[in-house]
Amino acid sequence: MNKYLAILVLIVLPFIAAAQREYKGLPDDLDKNKIIFLNYEPINISDGKPKGEEDKYIYTRKKQHNKAVEQANEYLKTAAIDYPFNYAIAGHSTYENLVSAGYKYVLECNSFDNERLMTSPESGVLLIYDFYIKDLTTGDVYVLFDLDEMKVYDYRLIIKKLNKLVKKNSN
Repeated sequence: MNKYLAILVLIVLPFIAAAQREYKGLPDDLDKNKIIFLNYEPINISDGKPKGEEDKYIYTRKKQHNKAVEQANEYLKTAAIDYPFNYAIAGHSTYENLVSAGYKYVLECNSFDNERLMTSPESGVLLIYDFYIKDLTTGDVYVLFDLDEMKVYDYRLIIKKLNKLVKKNSN
């Protein structure tokens, strides 16, 4: 039986590994394809009063997130104008609808996933988030840069860093 398991692993593993590749830098065809920039989405906060220190901290993080969302999305609208190629702005929960409209890429970051707000990070730890471009046709990921949790809502900085990479790549 172990022989069959080993054969199965040898057959299946290359397909799993090939399903998504990771690269450093921009996709070569970014200038010829459309990208989606993601709005931050507010998170639902229960009306109940938080109990315990951890619940209070999580509640505070959620409120701070919702407060930052509005400004972050305004920054995105104004900063995206400087992006030199075709783009659209969509929510994390709805952007996949744009694939059929010809959008090949999405600028992603795990900070867009509000699940990070459901737990309390370890005390004294600065959370770092990778920004990357995901190819919606292949699942390939192009890692661009990282930012700490204090800067992930600053879309002016995010678009500026992306544009700097675009300019560097075009030279």
